Amino acid sequence: MIHTQGQKEEKVKMDQTLLLSVLLSQLCWSVSLDLQYHFIDKKMSWSEAQSHCREQHTDLASVNDMKDLKNLKAAANGRTDAWIGLHQTSDNLTDRKWHWSQPTVRYKEGDSPWKQGEPNDDRGTENCGMMDSDGLWNDHYCRTPHCFICYNDSSNTTVMINDATNPRTWLKAQQFCRTHHTDLMSGLDQYKLFQKQNLTLPSRCWIGLFRDTWGWSDRSDSSFRNWNTWVNPQTKKCAALGAEGRWESDDCGLNKSFICEGAPKTNLKGSFVLVKENKTWEEALIHCRHNYRDLAWSIDIESLKQEVQADIRDANSEFVWIGLHFACFFEAWVWVDGKYVPETNDNWKERGGSECGHVAAVERGGDKKWVKKNFMDKYNFICMRR
Repeated sequence: MIHTQGQKEEKVKMDQTLLLSVLLSQLCWSVSLDLQYHFIDKKMSWSEAQSHCREQHTDLASVNDMKDLKNLKAAANGRTDAWIGLHQTSDNLTDRKWHWSQPTVRYKEGDSPWKQGEPNDDRGTENCGMMDSDGLWNDHYCRTPHCFICYNDSSNTTVMINDATNPRTWLKAQQFCRTHHTDLMSGLDQYKLFQKQNLTLPSRCWIGLFRDTWGWSDRSDSSFRNWNTWVNPQTKKCAALGAEGRWESDDCGLNKSFICEGAPKTNLKGSFVLVKENKTWEEALIHCRHNYRDLAWSIDIESLKQEVQADIRDANSEFVWIGLHFACFFEAWVWVDGKYVPETNDNWKERGGSECGHVAAVERGGDKKWVKKNFMDKYNFICMRR
């Protein structure tokens, strides 16, 4: 079909309108939607706790920010030594990924002012980032004490902490910044802000960069970490809630209490409903939020197979909408509840080509994989019940 210039401009306007409405609704939704945590006072290994949480709730607890951490601590009510959903996902050093200490800031490969030849990962132990006096970055061993740069969200300023009598390791610097400011300086925007303030570094100082191979049980892409001490990935590959809400790594086979996320499940199949009306993705989103809870989010392949596979087979469209869209601004696939989908997620049937402005559906037949679609297509859709 050949589109006139006017039609093309109209389509661009529609794309922009949809993306803006989704982004705004996503921001409002993510602000108001708190994770629900449940402390389970039964002793299980990490994998047994994971199975229990997935059967009875949603999954082992994930923590996305300080607000979630506060709610997690409230659910624990002073109890500690309980499994959460963080675990080491790989023993291979090449699988480490860079993150920012502030979980709302995403690290972009190739878009960072590294010093020439950096990061060089000397002896495979340089997992934290710092800034030299020339403003360029390099990776370094996390346990050496240095000055560091904090960020204040309330004043939108950066603060250099240079206590010659008490320099801090990267982890201690993070704890200091979170206690007295907001967090360690994270992301290019805060880096540029630091440059504008014309602060002089006495030497190399810690910033909020770190890398690891840890991930969450629910496969959310949160980079939030709140370790009390450095982890021992050789033998201790699972995380547990420790004193003051900080986390400890431990042997995954040990039996501990644990914390689940999500409301208790009563009827799995009753959690979702297939709406056999053909609507655009935006129309489906509005319909679900008006009549139910939301367009179905955070559905993986196993959930589809266990909970709604029969419903999807009954659809009268080739594909079925779910609440997943590509957020162009963040360059990532995002659920309508605000959670990112990791790049490594294997629920996709195929990837490739332009993704900006696209949304996701599930195939009615086959393996129920996710499929990238144009948001103006019309399909049946899955809503979540309240």
